Amino acid sequence: MEYWQVDVFAERVLAGNGLAVFPDSRGLSAAAMQELTRELRQFESIFLTPLDSPDAFTARVFTVEEELPFAGHPILGAAALLHHLHARTEEASWRLELPEKQVQIDTRRDGAGFYAEMDQGVAAFGQVLDSARADAFAAAFGSEPDPRHPAQVVSTGLPYLLLPVTARGLAEARQRESLDAALATIGAAFVFLMDVDAREGRTWDPLGVVEDIATGSAAGPVAAWRVARGLEAPEERFALTQGRFLGRPSRLDVRVDADGHVRVGGGVQLLAQARLLPAPESLG
Repeated sequence: MEYWQVDVFAERVLAGNGLAVFPDSRGLSAAAMQELTRELRQFESIFLTPLDSPDAFTARVFTVEEELPFAGHPILGAAALLHHLHARTEEASWRLELPEKQVQIDTRRDGAGFYAEMDQGVAAFGQVLDSARADAFAAAFGSEPDPRHPAQVVSTGLPYLLLPVTARGLAEARQRESLDAALATIGAAFVFLMDVDAREGRTWDPLGVVEDIATGSAAGPVAAWRVARGLEAPEERFALTQGRFLGRPSRLDVRVDADGHVRVGGGVQLLAQARLLPAPESLG
């Protein structure tokens, strides 16, 4: 069984967010997928299984801790790899069926790499936090909240607490405690810190152990939030940035269509191809 390593939201290799992609994972159990993700030590891995249509695949995404119902950069990276492996044209479209969501992705060749853009659907706007609760979440990162903008839970498949902070608060942020219990009370899975003026953000896994480099599943909610707040215009593409503090600068292109559908895209670079030596069924 082969797998690939790709860089997503990257204009060159060794930038953006790394990802392991298994383009045909038939024979692997969920337990094996989880163990392989831990072994490869990427923030996330994605495992595809072909469906009857040549442009359609099921997809399962894992972090080192758990399976996710939806994720951004794994979907874009997987679609770009599918283009490399299967497309005979400059542009192509793919359908990935996740456990709780179906996503359409458009891909095209772009220089030495690819460009991929997905339709994340219409954002769901959740709870708006009062200032005391927003301050408490900011304090968990040792950060300074930005009082000009509200903190709110927004989702396009994975619910994020979007938490505006100052530029200094973003630069100095470090997650200091597990936030699982607190996030559950507001219907969120993760916190995404935002420097609203700079269009820049940061996020960590729930335990605060690993910082994500570029988060496509957060980029959609951020785009929808910015348009709803009147900070951006509908149907106009703009860019978000992430990963600067990890030495992996990443650009996430976003747009909110007139019908409310949120689109997230970015460059994808192929880095490496490898092969599993054990038979898939022997991995448990």
